[in-house]
Amino acid sequence: MKKTVQDIVEQLKFVVIIYGIVVLIHLMSPASDSKLPGLLLSTVISFAMVFISLVLKNLVKKPNLPGFAWATLVSFFLTLPISPVQEFIVSSMSSYSFSLVGIPLVAFAGVAVGDQLDVFKKLSWKIVIVSFVVMGSTYFFSAAIANAVLASKGML
Repeated sequence: MKKTVQDIVEQLKFVVIIYGIVVLIHLMSPASDSKLPGLLLSTVISFAMVFISLVLKNLVKKPNLPGFAWATLVSFFLTLPISPVQEFIVSSMSSYSFSLVGIPLVAFAGVAVGDQLDVFKKLSWKIVIVSFVVMGSTYFFSAAIANAVLASKGML
């Protein structure tokens, strides 16, 4: 249990750094009209969901899901219409511009991938084809779903 707590604390150090960068980007960006109190509330709520995700990631062994999967599940269930905290979370997160949130996340993902270049060198050229098929099919099916939903609502 002590090792699990140490792992969570170690992971939270990186999360705090990322949230610090996110807040700075929001404050400095001319595209963001976020005020500090609302921005801090959004950060605290988002941090709480990430904290819950990290605890689940480190405590739940089966299924062995990565942290982002737990974060997706936690935020999904907390923002379902039947959730008692859904309205509060959704309204409180309005201070975040999620395009600005993505900047440090993509940067950290790039650094993480950069450390794994030896692994990528060992992979065959076929991984490029698989990547294009996955990205293309994801885009196509997302567009098809969006098209169907918009058409059903009479917005197309």
